[in-house]
Amino acid sequence: MSKVATDFMKRHKWTFKTPSSELVQYTEEISKSLKDDRKVRSNAKTRFRALGLTKEQVEVLIPIRPTGKREHGRDTVDKIAQEIVQNDYQSKKIKQISYDLRTFAPNPATEFLGLLYCKKS
Repeated sequence: MSKVATDFMKRHKWTFKTPSSELVQYTEEISKSLKDDRKVRSNAKTRFRALGLTKEQVEVLIPIRPTGKREHGRDTVDKIAQEIVQNDYQSKKIKQISYDLRTFAPNPATEFLGLLYCKKS
């Protein structure tokens, strides 16, 4: 689906200088535009790279999906963020959660927890 990638690039005028914090807001929209097919997602990633985005930016827009079934009992990043906001965690606890996510799930999309921490401070 290189057309999806091309349309997004033209519409939003993204470049390699566009910060990941801006790109992360389009992750879900792009995911909905692409079929849940590994080859289609791979083609879109290749097209984004050909249009000038960095590998890290492409991973923010189209996160790596684990193969196989999703593990039950693991919280999504959205659930973790909601818990942080609802329980009004102290900055030390938020830093620990953010560190754990980056360590055990190295995906640029988890960077938004760092942004959440900045907004809370």
